[in-house]
Amino acid sequence: MVTVGNPSVKVKENEDQSAYTADFGATPRIEWKFKDLKGYQFFIYFAGMMTAEYEGRITVYDGGLRFNKVTRADNGDYDCEVSGNGGYDEKTIKLTVLVPPSKPVSRIPSSVTTGSNARLTCFDTDGSPPSTYRWYKDNTPLPEDPTKFPNFKNLTYKMNVFNGNLEFPNVSKLDTGSYFCEASNGEGTPQRGDAVLMEVRDEDNSQAPAVRGSLSTETQNVPSKITMNHMLEKQYGVFMLQEMKLKLEIQTLELEITKLKLELQKLGQEP
Repeated sequence: MVTVGNPSVKVKENEDQSAYTADFGATPRIEWKFKDLKGYQFFIYFAGMMTAEYEGRITVYDGGLRFNKVTRADNGDYDCEVSGNGGYDEKTIKLTVLVPPSKPVSRIPSSVTTGSNARLTCFDTDGSPPSTYRWYKDNTPLPEDPTKFPNFKNLTYKMNVFNGNLEFPNVSKLDTGSYFCEASNGEGTPQRGDAVLMEVRDEDNSQAPAVRGSLSTETQNVPSKITMNHMLEKQYGVFMLQEMKLKLEIQTLELEITKLKLELQKLGQEP
């Protein structure tokens, strides 16, 4: 039977780390495989040899693997397969390399229109384990669910603390303010992005009445005339189609009459 000291190992980046397997006979066959966070699988130790990409970084000993300075690229699952003395077993160890978050990259619109959809995004590229996110408005932290807090109940945003999105399905002037996000994963100091003022404005229709007022009565009537013409053309098209259908039906009847005449003539010629 294969045993491991800890099926989930966490270690800071650039530190050493080892994994353990129990003795499986005098000369067990041992294989190590690695599956990264994207699901790709690689052999580490196979047929008694270390694979080229891990040579010099990992040492195999009687009991496990020893990493020489792990990096965030080593995050993933390590599968140990052992066979010997007619037996077989395998175990998986999950390795998490701890890396503090970096300054998150955020996208915040500077101007949006009332009633529109506004999405603010935030992402930390380095944190391991993955960071969670918090948003601030005017230096005040926003609760994940605004409906549970009296001071925020009039706000209609939706916050996703796992992917960093802050979305306003129907933005209002109450949402105007200075926003920034914060990334944290329990390692090091939480990191904040740059603050950006998001201003919510009404749609600018100030020029529309003046333009309409300067138009002449004849010009203002153009849309209605176009609409009337379109209706007449549509009705005319319907009449044309009906007329064509009638002509086709008449031609069909004429063909039937001709066929009947020919058959009558043929019958009249027979003795």
